[in-house]
Amino acid sequence: MQKFNTPCIKTGEFASLCGTNKRTLFHYDEIGLFSPAWTDEKGYRYYSESQCDVFFTITCLREIGMPLKEIKEYIDCRSPAALKTLLLEQQERIRQELDRLKRIQQVIQTKIELVDLSETPKCKDSASISLEEMPEEYLIISPRIDTNDHDIIIRTICEHIGYCRQHSLNSGHPYGAMLTTHSLMEGHLDTYAHFFTKVNSAPEGHPCCKKPAGLYAVTYLRGNYYDAADAYEQLFSYIRRKNLTPGMFSYKEAVLDEIAVSDENEYLTKISIEISG
Repeated sequence: MQKFNTPCIKTGEFASLCGTNKRTLFHYDEIGLFSPAWTDEKGYRYYSESQCDVFFTITCLREIGMPLKEIKEYIDCRSPAALKTLLLEQQERIRQELDRLKRIQQVIQTKIELVDLSETPKCKDSASISLEEMPEEYLIISPRIDTNDHDIIIRTICEHIGYCRQHSLNSGHPYGAMLTTHSLMEGHLDTYAHFFTKVNSAPEGHPCCKKPAGLYAVTYLRGNYYDAADAYEQLFSYIRRKNLTPGMFSYKEAVLDEIAVSDENEYLTKISIEISG
């Protein structure tokens, strides 16, 4: 029987050492990707400890989605230059995946914050109005429409949502709507100026506007998002009573929508208007 000069361990021991199983090792051997260092005359496979790093690298490449066929193609023609090219390519893939996971993490965190907001006392009483100091916010906005035409509104919403999805701009906030206070005070409660999606920072190269920091009159609408007549009447009555001056826009944004509740009557919408004394 021919002896192998390098100390080797049996298949089961090598599988345990590498956190895999014998079936995977047999498959890799069959396709010519990763073979044992030595096979005796009875067909028993033996692996050297130095093969652990090779197997670990293959495992890492598999975990980031690289097909076995592509890994084998590299193994068959490996060289230092090819290794560097391969690793740089995979490094970029990992960066992109990390960016994707960070976006998902941000969406989850935003949804948690919206649920927490819905449980605060100010949201429990839909008739209450408060003055809140609000920070500057960045909004990805649709083109200006200034219309109540249903077809234009729906088309604009869909185009806006599609644009934000295409450019990975959604951080978990549902889309909102901007209405001019001038239109609202004239009773045009369904005439929309822009639709918007809130983002955490100003993205370069996208239609973005800043929602100014400052004092806002705020109320929360429970129920149908579009049934806001009473909420606006109370808001403007409060503003007049306090001798305040409304800013250019009102902002409507969902706190609880269909992803959080199944009953439309439980939807919760935040309505805010920038004001000055």
